[in-house]
Amino acid sequence: MDFLLRCTCTVLAIGLLAGCNREMDVKIGVAAPMTGPLAQFGKDIQSGAQVAVDELNQDHFTINGRRAHFELVVADDKADPETGKQAAQTLIDAKVNAVFGDFNSGVTIPASAVYAKAGIPQMSVSTNPKYTRQGFKTAFRILADDIQQGTTIGLLISEKLKAKSVYIVDDGTPFGIGLADEVIKQLKTKNIAPPRVSINPKAVDWAAEIQKIKDSKADVVFFGGDEGVGLPLIKELRKTDTSIRFVAGDALCDQSPIQHAQGDLNSNYYCTVAGVPPSWLSAGAGFTQAYTAKYGKPGAYAVPAYDGIHIFAQAMQEASSSDPAVYLPFLAKGSFDGKIQGSVEFDEKGDVKDGTVVIYQSIGGELVEQRSVL
Repeated sequence: MDFLLRCTCTVLAIGLLAGCNREMDVKIGVAAPMTGPLAQFGKDIQSGAQVAVDELNQDHFTINGRRAHFELVVADDKADPETGKQAAQTLIDAKVNAVFGDFNSGVTIPASAVYAKAGIPQMSVSTNPKYTRQGFKTAFRILADDIQQGTTIGLLISEKLKAKSVYIVDDGTPFGIGLADEVIKQLKTKNIAPPRVSINPKAVDWAAEIQKIKDSKADVVFFGGDEGVGLPLIKELRKTDTSIRFVAGDALCDQSPIQHAQGDLNSNYYCTVAGVPPSWLSAGAGFTQAYTAKYGKPGAYAVPAYDGIHIFAQAMQEASSSDPAVYLPFLAKGSFDGKIQGSVEFDEKGDVKDGTVVIYQSIGGELVEQRSVL
C-alpha cells in the first residue's frame, strides 16, 4: 500500500470513527392518559415534553462532548393502575433513559415500583405524598404535593372566602382523598369541621348528594378529585344554587374543564395549581409561543413536563452520561434550571424544594391568577 493510499484510508477511518461518536440517542418515556376522559391532560404533558425535546435537538445539546438526539416514547396508561404498570414495563423494554409520568397519583404510585426495580428515574406531577415516601431513589416530584396544596386551599377557604360552613367532596381516588385530607387538616386549625362524602361516579344519586349539600347550608364546597366526578357535581349544584362558592384542586384548574363545564364555572369558582405559570419568568414567553404555534394554548401540565425534560437533560450533561445508573445521583443532588419554574432542586425524598401553589379564579370563563389573595 503506497503512502497516499495509507493516508486516504487513515482519513476515512478517522472520519467514520468521528461519525460514530458524533451523536447519541436519548429516549425519554412519557406515561399518561392518552385516551379516555383525562386524555387532554396526557396530551398536554406529551406536547409540553415535545416542545422541550425539539428545543434540545435544535440547540445541539451535548452530553460528554457528543451531540444528543432526544426522542419521546409515549405510553398510554389510560388513568388505570394496572395499565400504568404495563405502560411502565413497555417503556423499560423500549430502553428509555428516563420517564416523565404518570399523571394520576393512583397510577403513579404502583408504576413507581416498576421503575424503581429497573432503576429508571421517574418524574411526576402526581401530588399524593405517598409517591415519594416509599423509599424509592428513582421517584421525583416536580410540583408541590397535597400537603402544600391542601394548606393553601384551606387558607383560601377560611381567610379569603371567610367560609362559615364548608362541605367536602372527594372522588375516592388517591389524589382526591389525599387532597381532601390535607384541606380538612388546615380547616380544623381554624375551628372548621366540615362534613365529608366520597362519591363513586358509577353509582351516584346526584339529587340526593346535592340535597345533602343544601341541607348542610354550606357557603363553600371543596372538591378533591378529577373531572369524572367534579364536572357533574358542579353542573348539578349550579342547577339549584348559583351563589355557592366552589373550590377545587389542580385537576380542575385548567382551561379544559372550564370549557367542559359549559358556563357553570364562570363565577364563584376558585382552584389551585401546583407550579408556576409561564408568565412568571421571561423564558415562559418563548415556551408559550413555541407551544401555541404547534398545539394551541398550553394546559397547566404542559409546563412541568417541559421543565422536567430539560431537568433530565441537564442531569445527564452534568454526569456526562445518559445511563440512568450514572446520572441518577446527579439528578438527586443537583440544582437545575427549570426554564419556567426557575431553580429546581429535590430533597432527600425526591420532592421539589420550595414548591409553589398558585390560586386562580374563573372570571368570564377564563382562569385569572390571584397573586394577592393570600
